[in-house]
Amino acid sequence: MANLTVIHLKTNQYTHILDNNASATLLRVGPLTYTKSEHEHILCEPKAFVVVPPRHYCIVENPVQRKDDGTPVLDSEGQAVVQLGDSEIRMDCAPFPLYPGEQLSKAVPLPLQVLPPNMANRVKATRNFDDKLADETVVKRIAGDEWLVEGPCTYYPHVCKEVVQTVKANFIGKNEALKLRAVNKFVDRTGTERKVGSEWLWAEFGPYMPSVDEMVVEVVKANILSEMKAIHVHCLYAFTDCFGQERRAGDQWLVTNKDTETYIPTPNETVSKEVPLCVLNKKQYCIVVDPYDSKTKMNQLSVRKLIKGPSRFFLHPGEKLEGGCAKDVYVMMADEALLLEASETFTDENGVAREAGDLWMINGPCEYIPPVQVVVVEKRTAMAMHEYEGVYVRDLKTGVVRSQMGPCSYMLQAGEELWEKELSQEVEGLLGKITEGSTRGTWSTKAGSSTRDRTRVIVYSVPHNSVCQIFDYKTKTSRCICGPDMVSLNPDEEFTVISLSGGKPKVAGRIKCLSLFLGPDFMTDNIKVETADHARLELQLSYSWRFAVDPKDKTAVRKVFSVPDFVGDSCKAIASKIRGCCAGVTFDNFHKNSSSIIRYAVFGSKDAWISGGRPLSVGDVIVTADGKKEKVTKIDKMEVTADSGPVADPTTLATADGNEIKRGKWPHEALHFNNGLVISNVDIQSMEPVDQKTKDSLIKSVQLAIHITTQSQEAAAKHKATEEEQKARGELESQLIKDKAMSERERMKLLRLKAESQTIETSGAQRAEAQAAAEAARVEAKSLVELARMKAEAQKIQSQMDVDLDNARCSEELRHQESMNSLEVDKAQFLARIEADKFKKTVGSIGKDTIQAIARAGPENQVRLLKALNLQGYMVTDGSSPINLFNAAQGMTGQMANQANAIVAGAH
Repeated sequence: MANLTVIHLKTNQYTHILDNNASATLLRVGPLTYTKSEHEHILCEPKAFVVVPPRHYCIVENPVQRKDDGTPVLDSEGQAVVQLGDSEIRMDCAPFPLYPGEQLSKAVPLPLQVLPPNMANRVKATRNFDDKLADETVVKRIAGDEWLVEGPCTYYPHVCKEVVQTVKANFIGKNEALKLRAVNKFVDRTGTERKVGSEWLWAEFGPYMPSVDEMVVEVVKANILSEMKAIHVHCLYAFTDCFGQERRAGDQWLVTNKDTETYIPTPNETVSKEVPLCVLNKKQYCIVVDPYDSKTKMNQLSVRKLIKGPSRFFLHPGEKLEGGCAKDVYVMMADEALLLEASETFTDENGVAREAGDLWMINGPCEYIPPVQVVVVEKRTAMAMHEYEGVYVRDLKTGVVRSQMGPCSYMLQAGEELWEKELSQEVEGLLGKITEGSTRGTWSTKAGSSTRDRTRVIVYSVPHNSVCQIFDYKTKTSRCICGPDMVSLNPDEEFTVISLSGGKPKVAGRIKCLSLFLGPDFMTDNIKVETADHARLELQLSYSWRFAVDPKDKTAVRKVFSVPDFVGDSCKAIASKIRGCCAGVTFDNFHKNSSSIIRYAVFGSKDAWISGGRPLSVGDVIVTADGKKEKVTKIDKMEVTADSGPVADPTTLATADGNEIKRGKWPHEALHFNNGLVISNVDIQSMEPVDQKTKDSLIKSVQLAIHITTQSQEAAAKHKATEEEQKARGELESQLIKDKAMSERERMKLLRLKAESQTIETSGAQRAEAQAAAEAARVEAKSLVELARMKAEAQKIQSQMDVDLDNARCSEELRHQESMNSLEVDKAQFLARIEADKFKKTVGSIGKDTIQAIARAGPENQVRLLKALNLQGYMVTDGSSPINLFNAAQGMTGQMANQANAIVAGAH
């Protein structure tokens, strides 16, 4: 721009020129061709005027000062004077240039804001000015004032005010209200003076635009009240509610649908909770604690109120249901009853005076609703018990406990209660094991827990061939019950727990049980013995035992329990005898005769007559000196008696099986204890050395014996195998020789048969060829003859077929032609009859007079037409065609004749 000397400005263009001599910036507006001087400088290129469209505005910063006529104020140098720091809003004006110093705050003009309905601008005055409203009234505004410009309207901006925010109206629906709060002291639109911080409700349906002096706290929803729902209202500040009632701070009251269908709480109150409707049917009742008194308008504290169904009500504030819900009426059957207790002195419905603490019962069948002075202790049912069932009952007055046994149906009385019988944890565990199926005791060292009903009489089934002992602590006596039987415990009785040794070796207290098995049974024990040569052995022995007592003999049965642990004591006694006996024998002798040594040690020995390794017994057959066989009838210590009498010297005789009879020592049959226990047999299950060296030596000796036996068996097996192999080899060689000889003989037969076959084959081939040639010639000739004969027969058949076919064709064509001719005749006759009938019916339907009228209609119409035209005739010609005067009238009326013909044709 500095190099330009001439600038061309178009219409609505401007530029700024700096006059360096005067230090002034001047405005030049087109259309103009401007030549600058040397002391002038063009500051900007030509710019277009600022154009503000309709309903738009722009903000000019640092505007020029203007006179009353609107022209700018110029200084002495001709430069426009600007208002620095100020601004000006221009709208609805012609395009204008910007004077030096002026500038637009926005490069593009802004559209005017259109406020729709229910919208408003919150405007704040930035300086003092006179605001001219739409109705031409003038309002003086002071800086800081705020007001609303509500729509619908167009908001015109002003430099003395600014838009703080655009506010939207709050829409209040049905069953809604606005909670408003005053932010300044003012008078609201209803004329009520509001102080700062005060709150109120606006519930008018429709939009609500809050003023600048109030704010919307929240939208309050109405509480919908129905027959099933009510509310509790709590007063925050003293006021008069919508029902005209004066309320004090802290008051609470009930609002139901009878008061109003919808309820919107004011800022002075709050809804504490919703209350459901309490519904009682005819089989229900409830007790209201601290009931509300409508007269005093207060709750009756510590008072209980009974409400019987059917009933419907809401709980007032402070009231509550005892138990939190409605209760069912007590319905008792014939075998049921209620135990009642009086909580205070009163007189019941039957006129009976009841003192506080009294107990009584109401028996069914009936329905019962307890009054507020009565507490239902429990509902009792008659207990049906069979013969072996019962309960423990305690008298509340005397404290005496008794057993009530069946069979009966028993109902506890008012002064009675069920008593729980406590048992030791050990007995409880054993009873629990018995219910699981174990009747012989348990090996568990920890007592289990029982889930039995402690009020029920304990009934125990004593197993078969067992005995149970029960001790009565009250009488200090015991009783024994032999099974199978059922035993029940009285309140003062307890089971005698039997503790027996168990395991291998025996450990005391391993087996716990309530009944003792009488046997026969067995028990196993491990003992360690030492022989005379100091060889230590561990023996596993099994003893067969039983109790030799009569269950009917109570004294003998009681002896069974005289030894608490008969297993441990008997095993210790037997082990002691065995160790003492083994100490006197060597290991080799004990190893060979262990069974007899142990039996002698356990049972002891006696003098006896022995035959065949067993004692002679009554009934055995012996052979006397004269060779007779007799049965033994009696055996004494010193003599034997047979059928013929006493035998003089039994050692000289023998039994029937040839065994000699001799005198010797034999162990007793059983070992008896003081408590009736009998050990009848001893079985050695295993025997192992305890010392490792002895054990190794025994293993080596056994292995050596096994090795020697194995080698001898192997040698014998090898010898036998060699012998068998030699025999088999000889038999195989002889068989091979025989097979070779037989093979040679068969080969000679084969060669002879081959030669004969070759001869037969040669001669047979030639003879077969000659026969085949002759047969072929014969068959060929026969075939030719047969072929000629068949061809002749075929020709004959073909000719006959052609003749028959021609005859059939001719006969069929003739018959077809005759049928067609007959059909044509019939068709012609039928059509002729139809036409005749048609014509006859047409003539008959039209009638003779109609036909005559039709025939005359043509000429008559032509005559009438000519008369109507008042013409004798007319002619139309092109001048070149000859004229037929005779047919002229007919041509004129031809159209009518054609119409008449058409009518006749339609009639036909």
